[in-house]
Amino acid sequence: MKRWFIGLLVLPLAINTAQAASAMDDCILSKIATSDDSVTVGNIRDICRGEIAAEKPAILPDDAAASLTINNQPVDDVPMADEQIDTIETADGSALTRRLVLEKSQSNNPFVFLPHRPNYFIFSNNMASPNLAPFDAADPDGDNSFQPWESKFQISLKLPVARGLFGGRADAFIAYTNRSFWQMFNRDNSAAFRDSNHEPEAWLSFANDSEIFGFKNSLINVGINHHSNGQSGALSRSWNRVFAEAVMEKGNFYFSLRPWWRVPESDSSDDNPDIEKYMGNFDFTSVYKYGDHSFDLMLRNNLRSDNKGAVQLGWSFPLYKNFRGYVQWFNGYGESLIDYDHRTNSIGLGIQFSDWL
Repeated sequence: MKRWFIGLLVLPLAINTAQAASAMDDCILSKIATSDDSVTVGNIRDICRGEIAAEKPAILPDDAAASLTINNQPVDDVPMADEQIDTIETADGSALTRRLVLEKSQSNNPFVFLPHRPNYFIFSNNMASPNLAPFDAADPDGDNSFQPWESKFQISLKLPVARGLFGGRADAFIAYTNRSFWQMFNRDNSAAFRDSNHEPEAWLSFANDSEIFGFKNSLINVGINHHSNGQSGALSRSWNRVFAEAVMEKGNFYFSLRPWWRVPESDSSDDNPDIEKYMGNFDFTSVYKYGDHSFDLMLRNNLRSDNKGAVQLGWSFPLYKNFRGYVQWFNGYGESLIDYDHRTNSIGLGIQFSDWL
């Protein structure tokens, strides 16, 4: 009787452990079949542990993956191809590391685009007065009118073009980001797009594991960035920058510091010679992960006595499956290129399709 009673108590735990091992086996074997050669089994195990824990945390013991064997060998003893390629440590299981490993595992398909910056669609309210000055200058006789309510959306994708450069320490990327401001409720103005900003860029990304004041410097990026609104005449805005970026992480807190240098242009072709005065010389972006919630902050400043810059706060939260709710507040200069020299104060609510991490 006692044995039967103890068996009833132990049976749920045994079932849960078996389910965890089976789920881990299936996940690892599936990802091994589709992952890039530079991804180790240890990387894959960390990804699977995180995925299973997010779905069914109650059935995942800490050592669930320890029992996995392939051909009667412990999983960590199974050789992987091209083990000399430097890989990213995943012992801390951080969100940044998981994203980097997942990107590497997906990049064996040369036609897969990866999320770059957050992708979202939000309804935004400009609490400051709409900036009509550039439109009146371009078309003095036009009926230029804008509503404070509009939609703002961002599409941002990147593509790895080369892996394992400089002895396996660097990867090369290209990316494109579009941010548009659509007067979708403004029927009197034909629901026009008030501004659309285009930002192609290319950079080298160097993996790093040094520490600064307790923060791990995971990546160092160096590249070039073009930023324009595709307009002509008085509405044209554009500039080119060379940038360097350090990506740091500690626990659930991540930040990047990205200073830049503007590529000089001739006076005759410069659409906005004072753009650095308003858009600054650097930006600071940070993300804090709290469970399924994500909080982001962007700061931009010119570091001059005539101080100008911008601040943006965002909060994303679970909504439905792959869709996340997103709240964003922006205050300062340069929310759009047409407003680079006009102060904007806006708040919006919408849907986010991909986060920073």
